[in-house]
Amino acid sequence: MKKRKRNKGLIIIGSIVAFIAILFLFKPSFARYIYNGIKNYYYESQRFYFNCDKLSDDEAIFQLDNWDGVNSFNVTYNMDSFKNNFIAAESDITYNITYSCSSNVTCTINKQTGLIPSNTHTDFFIVNITPNVMLHEGDSVTLNVSVSSTSPYTKTLSGVVRLNVGVPGISYEIEDKANRPYLDFNITNTLNYYRVVNAFGSYNSGDVLEEEVYNNLSSSEKANCTSALIRLTFDPNVILLDITSDFYDNAYSNTTQLIDGKEYVNGIIFGVDPITSISIRFYKVEASNNYTYPFVNPSSVINFEVL
Repeated sequence: MKKRKRNKGLIIIGSIVAFIAILFLFKPSFARYIYNGIKNYYYESQRFYFNCDKLSDDEAIFQLDNWDGVNSFNVTYNMDSFKNNFIAAESDITYNITYSCSSNVTCTINKQTGLIPSNTHTDFFIVNITPNVMLHEGDSVTLNVSVSSTSPYTKTLSGVVRLNVGVPGISYEIEDKANRPYLDFNITNTLNYYRVVNAFGSYNSGDVLEEEVYNNLSSSEKANCTSALIRLTFDPNVILLDITSDFYDNAYSNTTQLIDGKEYVNGIIFGVDPITSISIRFYKVEASNNYTYPFVNPSSVINFEVL
């Protein structure tokens, strides 16, 4: 009995030593993870929320392909102080902006300090990227941006935008694996403007709006605009759209068909924002199939159309 207790004690001690060794090996990243978790928990307890669509605590990476590499390119950073649709910060948040870019472009910013008001909870800034050398297909440029709140608390968000020179426009791909129950349909939009979908005010359907004009519209007016209107059609006998996503809820319209007395979505029309990438999940009826496009299959199981 004593020997068994001694062995059990040795196992516990050995486990503790092993755990400490692991913490030592992964100390920087693990410590940062714990620190950020505690810090963010404290911030939320104080109703402090500081967010950006292209930046994060651990350096977001935002990549866009098919930039023309000739014209100037605006990257808009949308700041907010929301936790969700119902909860937001109770005080104004001030912040500073720093940025740098690769040597093959010149970058300028419309402001270097910002304010997220407590009444609107939103703000934005724009970094303009302009080539200063001749760029060719396959070249890349990078933009590094960091924002740090200065009041009422300090928090830093950072990120990298990478632009790859190619043919500008909208591209898509299907990411899949055999024996995986789902596939991801990925869309990249490198267009940097909006189009009016539904006429409003002095704007007609089809009018092009630059981002600065769009950003000054009201929320109800913005709802009438999108950068590109896209239609996907597919066979629900083969793949099923994930209808639990925000993407589905925000779509303009969809079509359905009856299968064994039940309605299944077989087509959907939706908008995408400029300079953005989205991923849409579908579930496969036959998980063993691999629908990767274009590298595995010469044609896509999902029909893609820009309206």
